[in-house]
Amino acid sequence: MTTARQHHTRTTRLRAAAAITAAVATLTTGCTTDAKDDKAAPASPGPSASPTASVDPQAAEKQHVLAAYDGFWAESVKAYATGTEKDTRLVDFAAKAALDRTLADIANMQKAGVAKQGSPGHKSEATALNLSGERPTATVTDCLDLSTWQTVERATGTVRPYPSAQPMRYVAVAEIEQWAGRWMVVKMTPNGDNKC
Repeated sequence: MTTARQHHTRTTRLRAAAAITAAVATLTTGCTTDAKDDKAAPASPGPSASPTASVDPQAAEKQHVLAAYDGFWAESVKAYATGTEKDTRLVDFAAKAALDRTLADIANMQKAGVAKQGSPGHKSEATALNLSGERPTATVTDCLDLSTWQTVERATGTVRPYPSAQPMRYVAVAEIEQWAGRWMVVKMTPNGDNKC
């Protein structure tokens, strides 16, 4: 037989358990709602998460300039390896002195019976951009690394070492112009005295 006191104690315990259950349900609901709210509302970006374009309004165009510079080198490397500009897109990325010099280098290497193997390393940056005027211009400064680009004898594949005074890493500056909406490398100036 249950006494009044036992009944009162049991009722109190049931109420306490119900109160705890309700509190847990409330907290869980609160967490679930917060999680849903977090997914629904994108987090506001902090200062470091802001896009580069907002910091540098020319950032997108500089990327196009660097893509053209990379294209110039990719096609030049193919031409130096095969000894001809045929089957390359060199003329899509180079003009004026840059194209003339590359073609002359290829012809001289062909006559000398040598080719280039591998490709140079780059650490390039668009350091200037002028979009005003009749022909927009840009400058790319590059730390050119020759250590992964070797001269070899065509007939034997023997590597010809670079002259001992030749720096393996040095600064090269490219002048780039926009022609009919396409960025073209028009001049390359190596600066072997400026090591990087």
